[in-house]
Amino acid sequence: MKVLHITPHLGGGVGRALSCLIRRAEAGGSVRHALLCLEQPEKRQAIDAIAAAGCPVTVAPTLAEARAAIADADIVQVELWNHPEIPRLLCALGPVSMRLLTWCHVSGLGGPSIPPGLSGTPAAIVFTSPCSLQGGFLRAAGQQVAVVSSASVDHMPALPPRMPRLAGQGFRIGYVGTLDFSKLHPDFVGFLAELPDESLPVHLYGDNTNQEALEAQCSAIGRPGLLRFHGHVSDIAGALAELDVLAYPLDPAHYGTAENALVEAMAMGVVPVVLDNPAERCIVSDGETGLIVRNRDGFRAALRRLHDHPAECAAMARRAAEAVRARYTAQVMEEEMNAQYRMLMQRERAPFDFRTVFGQTPGDWYLSFQPTGDPHVGAPATSEPRKGSVHHFLAKFPDDPDLQGWADEALARRLVAVSFAGPKPARRAGMRPRTYLGARR
Repeated sequence: MKVLHITPHLGGGVGRALSCLIRRAEAGGSVRHALLCLEQPEKRQAIDAIAAAGCPVTVAPTLAEARAAIADADIVQVELWNHPEIPRLLCALGPVSMRLLTWCHVSGLGGPSIPPGLSGTPAAIVFTSPCSLQGGFLRAAGQQVAVVSSASVDHMPALPPRMPRLAGQGFRIGYVGTLDFSKLHPDFVGFLAELPDESLPVHLYGDNTNQEALEAQCSAIGRPGLLRFHGHVSDIAGALAELDVLAYPLDPAHYGTAENALVEAMAMGVVPVVLDNPAERCIVSDGETGLIVRNRDGFRAALRRLHDHPAECAAMARRAAEAVRARYTAQVMEEEMNAQYRMLMQRERAPFDFRTVFGQTPGDWYLSFQPTGDPHVGAPATSEPRKGSVHHFLAKFPDDPDLQGWADEALARRLVAVSFAGPKPARRAGMRPRTYLGARR
């Protein structure tokens, strides 16, 4: 069985997930994988590991190369999220026949959405978190869906021994993951300011995106020493081994699903304190493997509880590590995904024209990922230069007048991590229909 993966890039969670899945398959088994990576990689760790395992990898494929690879595959697996290169390639294919599986790497609960045009197609829809089942529009249309988590902790070392501590002694709190405002709670700094003074500063690990803005927020509330930025570290397991608690307040409308940073922290015995958000609820068992809170008061109380009761914190840490190390493994991922492949192989190839899924133009493609089709609704990353924002799409398609107009509106209204419920902009006469043919950057 030949499975062809189509992915915009191999960074972050998707890179780690595909690396785990493909390397395990290439070591033995009946499934063989190939991969089309639509952009040149910024970081080569995952792509080099996949290629070293014997999996064919084509970077920035031509349209002819993509068509040939699709024709040769038994199953085409699209790693789906709101990245502009996905609709660019798929719509340029024109009518094509395949067995299609879409592995959705966004929840689809807020913004970005999973394109409604997929509903009712012969595609097999696979979510990366059970939280996506709450969306309901695919099920309402009679679409079969499944869940295969993209998280894995196989790469994490054994759980380190931790010295018993007394109440309040050696209590170290941190945050691991992206600092993009598309993911963080809008009051991220306010939540962290609730921490006990004796446990400060909060140690932040990850790329230092928005460091200056976060430091300015700390200074504005009179807490200039609240955060300590460590940046990207090569030994994240070693950093996690020094933490007692993961403070993880994310935007209630964030797009995440598998939450690799959260799962990795739990695997290393770090107790998470998370908000009552859909993705986090699917990972953390409140009071057993972490604490789930609703607001700043609950956040403060949870941290004080862990600070003042070290034995309870240590027991919760052990349960967290045991739970995720049993649940999130490459073996489980492979077995569950192979079950989807076997089911899909029982079907015949089906015709697809992705222009009926995403639309005809780059403006349409952007709208296909927006809830209700409004360019400003449910898009927490509206003002970010990437993450599937209107500015990200505009950078790829600078000649599209719709994208230009929406980008101008977003900048003018300072739409940062909020929903805009205003009227949909009127389209200019004569703008449609158009055909977009650019398959290469």
